Amino acid sequence: MISTRTKIISAAVNCFRKNPSDTLEKVAEEAGVSRRTLHRYFENRDDLIESCKNEMLLSCNNAMTLAYESDSDTIKKIRSMLFAAIDQGANYAFVKRIYERSNFSDLDRKKEFESDDVKSKWLNLIKELQKVERINTELTIPWIFNLFGSVIETAIYAVESGDVAKNDSKDFAWISFKGAIGLKE
Repeated sequence: MISTRTKIISAAVNCFRKNPSDTLEKVAEEAGVSRRTLHRYFENRDDLIESCKNEMLLSCNNAMTLAYESDSDTIKKIRSMLFAAIDQGANYAFVKRIYERSNFSDLDRKKEFESDDVKSKWLNLIKELQKVERINTELTIPWIFNLFGSVIETAIYAVESGDVAKNDSKDFAWISFKGAIGLKE
């Protein structure tokens, strides 16, 4: 059985992803709880958003870490990490929206590539592929980082809107990403 806290977080992610200014009343309604119950678990809107962010980051990081560890081949690792992020769907989209103003330089300056194991693993894979010229060396790492996120978002939204079948979205995303970075498999 799903805990009340988990139901509230799930409802908040759904609400805030669609409309970042949704009220706590709307979140409570979506979760099927009273506003009072919501406040038993979360002090205020900021506390709820922070909890959502932390839960979604944990979920995304766990999925991408498993994907990274699923194969020893560098290209297969990148592909698996892309697919894991797409599978995370709403979680990934929520985290991306929360960090919308964070660009590669901000993350690099805050040393997030050093402190976040998943980001550092991804970054090292891309650097390794550029070093051996398996991807276009004219592209900067920040460009590839942002492109990776954009391809994931496109796959998620294309499925959610009904424009692309879920079974096709990962293949289309991989074809798009590897083509955009000039990946030589």
